[in-house]
Amino acid sequence: MGLNLLDISEFRNLASVKLYPIAKGFNFICGQNGSGKTSLLEAIYYLSLGRSFRSFQIDRVIRYSANKLSIFGHVSIDPAQLVSHIPLGLERHRDGKIKFRINGEEANSITELASLLPVQLIDSNCHHLLDSGPVFRRKYLDFGLFYQTKDFLQAWRHYERALKQRNAALRSHVSRKEIDIWTNELIHSAQLLDQLRCGYVDLLIPLLINALTELLPLTDLKITYLKGWENSKSFGEILHKTVERDYQLGYTQFGPHKADLRILINDIPAKDILSRGQQKLFVCAMILARGTLLQSHANKTPIYLVDDLPSELDVVSRSSLIRLLSKQKAQVFVTATENNVLDGFSINIPTKMFHVEHGHVNEMNASETEYKE
Repeated sequence: MGLNLLDISEFRNLASVKLYPIAKGFNFICGQNGSGKTSLLEAIYYLSLGRSFRSFQIDRVIRYSANKLSIFGHVSIDPAQLVSHIPLGLERHRDGKIKFRINGEEANSITELASLLPVQLIDSNCHHLLDSGPVFRRKYLDFGLFYQTKDFLQAWRHYERALKQRNAALRSHVSRKEIDIWTNELIHSAQLLDQLRCGYVDLLIPLLINALTELLPLTDLKITYLKGWENSKSFGEILHKTVERDYQLGYTQFGPHKADLRILINDIPAKDILSRGQQKLFVCAMILARGTLLQSHANKTPIYLVDDLPSELDVVSRSSLIRLLSKQKAQVFVTATENNVLDGFSINIPTKMFHVEHGHVNEMNASETEYKE
């Protein structure tokens, strides 16, 4: 699975760009800072998820002189299938109106595109998975679960709705009987969501440890899933025990919305042990493990977007990361300021090189190339 055509119009400084990337291999995007390299990765991310990883403001992603942006792509699929690719498209206007198309037909929601075009992003902010709050690690798990099982999205939405209603009832100081209605609803949805997360973590952790073995060997590493309430008690017990305090606070203190992944090295939080470069390698291992799990258990190969590969990584670390990415047999887009990013690496990689300058993209080598030492 990968993009064999990408057509971008009026996205940031990319006025009109058409690429024919390698669908299974490395696509290196080179150019100076501010040339549009990251914008190209952002456009792929936007086609998949309908949002940017750099800004929440629509005006920021639509080119200054345009009223709308459009992104179109062909997703290659299993050669054994009757068709070789699926056309996907997205159009967004400054007023917020957005349209999605799949195979020429209008799609109902972005989730339909996302399921066909899974992406995994490695960028300068990925260290937040380790050094920031639990919300980042919950999103990491839930993003993987969204692609992993069709039951997740409904379970997550059900829980979020019940949580919102219970919190609103707590703030309104309604009767205990009415609170109990939403408490029971919350318990039911929490159990399903927690079950999905627990099963996912059980599959994920061995793959993460395998990836770390190649990128960042560590001793005395402990990874624990914290469900958001005391393990020794049922969620129902916790809610009924803490309901009076919930009344006072106006929100639900415990539940899957407080879940976390605890990552310790020598019983110390990993963020307090690892350097920034080591944190990036650790997070790369987390993202690659999630992609491996998606590939092995959901038969979906993600597209990896790696922004500014050399940042915070020495040559040895970069070589290890590229080697591990190559084992995924997936489509990879990598940005760098120099086009010699592969020099000296003893690996064979089907590769295309693209150069970006002032929002224009040119292919540097017309055919696939193998780089090796």
